[in-house]
Amino acid sequence: MASTLYLQLPPKVVADRLGALDQQVVAYCQASADKNILQQGRDSLSAIQKNVSGVDDLVLLVSASDVNFIEVAVPPMPFAKLKAALPNLLEEQLLSDPTDLLFVPSQPVNGKCTVAVVAKSWMEQLLLVGAAFAARKVSAYAVSDCLGHAADFSTVLVEMVVADNLTCEISVKGDSQIRLGLSIDSQGKELSERDFANQIYAAVNILVPQQNLQCYVPIELESSLQQLISIDDANDGVTQRQIQFHRPDWKNKIAKVSNQTIDLFSTLHVEGKHSVDWLKWRWTIILLVTMLLISLLALNWQWMSLRREANTIRDSIQAIYQTTFPKEPVSRDPVFQMQQKINLAKKMSGQSGNDDFLVLSAQFAAAWGQLVPAQASATVSSIEYRERSLFITPKNPAEFPADQLTTLLKERGLKLDVKDGVLKLTVDMGGVR
Repeated sequence: MASTLYLQLPPKVVADRLGALDQQVVAYCQASADKNILQQGRDSLSAIQKNVSGVDDLVLLVSASDVNFIEVAVPPMPFAKLKAALPNLLEEQLLSDPTDLLFVPSQPVNGKCTVAVVAKSWMEQLLLVGAAFAARKVSAYAVSDCLGHAADFSTVLVEMVVADNLTCEISVKGDSQIRLGLSIDSQGKELSERDFANQIYAAVNILVPQQNLQCYVPIELESSLQQLISIDDANDGVTQRQIQFHRPDWKNKIAKVSNQTIDLFSTLHVEGKHSVDWLKWRWTIILLVTMLLISLLALNWQWMSLRREANTIRDSIQAIYQTTFPKEPVSRDPVFQMQQKINLAKKMSGQSGNDDFLVLSAQFAAAWGQLVPAQASATVSSIEYRERSLFITPKNPAEFPADQLTTLLKERGLKLDVKDGVLKLTVDMGGVR
């Protein structure tokens, strides 16, 4: 059964501090196509790669604090040109050099699109991690982009980073598709401590102030946050907000993963850093290869049939020749050899052969007679017969109508060759009638 492996990666600052990424502990789950959780746990990337099998797709969940989402108004232009223009469009909103960043836009809607901005070097490093799993497809999404979201509520996910258990990661998905993230160093404090809870609440209140919340938080943080929110609402004199508390789970983390979610690897794939998904085209390739093999088989079968027929005809001709002339050796061209024998037999019986002097000269004279009225200046200096060929030397080779004469003689089964101003007339064995 097809399944997808989800890996929740640590923030870049944590990963850089801990060193080798493949040895760092991450949270993972394996889910079916309809997102039912098959198994989940925590382990190092190298151990997960060895222990988890039967994975078709791999999804890397990138820390929300590593990805910034910017909504930008874009002019009407092709999507490929839009992606190339994004660094210039967003340059004033960036604190880093645009060449160090990766810009991944969504499809524009009503002249606006959402752009995910992330460190390019970090995504290239994660792409290598994904390639090590040898999955059919590797994708990367921001955690804040994948959270489930209800109308009139903002979703808040608070978790300790598994890799070091010292960093608190806050991921927020609010109304109008706001996606935010923040990492907080716990400095060794526990979630149950009031000071740390105050710090987390202050961060949440900055990210999504005065909004109804669906909070996915550990149980030790729930009561502290609930008290802080109640006190804050009472002090501000506002209507009590609706707050719903849930435990963090994979169902909510991957709720919005779909084809519409911004894949942070998509731009890198276009740049050729990811192999072609050949499995997607397997049936097309199999069909084309099958058609090619059938065509080659049919052509080879026809060629072998024609070759057998040619061999049968050649053997038949050779057998007839050997029966008629048992003392004569068979040459490579039995048709020409047979024609020679026929011409010799004609001579022996007093008949003229096609390559006799009288026959060749008469054929030449007949063709010449048709050209003389049109070429009065063309005359013949000498005619010589040897080796069953007629050699004609014209007086003025430049004025001799060789092309026209060649055409006329070809109609009579003769071949005319011109070399050094001399015409050689022979019987055309391919056109003998």
